[in-house]
Amino acid sequence: MKKTVLLVDDCRTTRRLVTYLIKDADLNILQAENGLEALEVLARNDVDIVVSDMNMPQMDGLELIKSMKEDNSYQTIPVIMLTTEEDEAEKERGLQIGAASYLKKPVSKDALLEEVNKYI
Repeated sequence: MKKTVLLVDDCRTTRRLVTYLIKDADLNILQAENGLEALEVLARNDVDIVVSDMNMPQMDGLELIKSMKEDNSYQTIPVIMLTTEEDEAEKERGLQIGAASYLKKPVSKDALLEEVNKYI
């Protein structure tokens, strides 16, 4: 059975690029534009891993992780942060909140697939 990845990013181009990078990995790919929409997608689908941007409107990636960790239904789903943020303090904050991993944009296909495969 195919594993399902939820891509969360407010930039349509980034969602398309990440989908392109992982399309050959035999994964189901769902998308959301922000953390609130991601929670709605999680409520309707079985998701194995989330790949999320950090900075998004309405609910950012850190708030999404906090919400997921507070909900028994989602707290075991790994979240990979994929962001342009270079601030080490932000990275540490994301990891402390519960991100499984942190990747910097632009990301290579190999690096992204390695992280996704590590957690699913």
